[in-house]
Amino acid sequence: MTARPSLTALRAFEAVARHLSISGAAAELNVTRPAVSRQMRLLEAELGTSLLLRSGNAIDLTVAGRELFNGLARGFDIIAATTEAVGRRAREGRRLRILVCRDFASSWLSGQIGAFMVTNPGIAIEITVEKNGQFRLGEDFDIRIFYGLPGNHAAGGLIETELLRWIDMPVCTLGFYETHLSGGRTPCDAPHLTDSNYDIWDEWCRLTGVEAGGPRRRNTVFNETTLCLSVARSGAGLTIGDSFLALPAILAGELITPFARGLVSAQTYSLFTSPSAAPPDVARFASWLKAAVSAYQDMVARELSARGIRLIER
Repeated sequence: MTARPSLTALRAFEAVARHLSISGAAAELNVTRPAVSRQMRLLEAELGTSLLLRSGNAIDLTVAGRELFNGLARGFDIIAATTEAVGRRAREGRRLRILVCRDFASSWLSGQIGAFMVTNPGIAIEITVEKNGQFRLGEDFDIRIFYGLPGNHAAGGLIETELLRWIDMPVCTLGFYETHLSGGRTPCDAPHLTDSNYDIWDEWCRLTGVEAGGPRRRNTVFNETTLCLSVARSGAGLTIGDSFLALPAILAGELITPFARGLVSAQTYSLFTSPSAAPPDVARFASWLKAAVSAYQDMVARELSARGIRLIER
């Protein structure tokens, strides 16, 4: 087995590098300055390279020292998260921890997860909602659900499993359509509502063959699609709604699809899990989620077909 540097020396170095001070590290670790200095000498000798640049009382890191510090900081964060998780589970018992982007949680999961809880009463669940892409890798979530282009979330060595590609459709109220889009009016003159994180209007028109008539002349920008849809339901604009977020309002008659075309998304909702063997509750939830999403997608296809909406693949 390859010999590993002393954990005491590594901990001392991490403290010195963080404080850029032998005295600061000694105070934090509750040891003497000479003891910390000795650990630094032993560690540099063992690694065969200088880690600290000393100039009088000032300390800085060498290139090797900064590389080691960055690695240790990540490692100690993982250790802290793991020990916290072990202690919490010992106190509270095992919980299935799920981190979900806001759109997926509010538009679909909140209305579906009750079915899983009823059929799996022995599994305790903790759901945390977060902005899309905020993976919080320093925390021990069993499952993460986010959207994006496939393969764009490789950080942390997580396994990515595609759940679905949604259908993008412009939506508005019937009253808005009659006022702004009927009678040969062009979409570019209508008030638009746009999600700054997901603005695909021009691409949607190009790929579906809808003639926009030119650039949008009136465009209000929000930072979430749910906000755009909420304003659209009040009759104030035309927005892109996807088959997860907008379909309930379409089924309820609150919104219509004025162009009868739907574009399959380039991005996907994906399930992210650890590469290690999944505990039984994680495997059970993942299996349920995939089946539930598949059934919902079948329903989406039927409802859109019944409304004469032609689906266009990318």
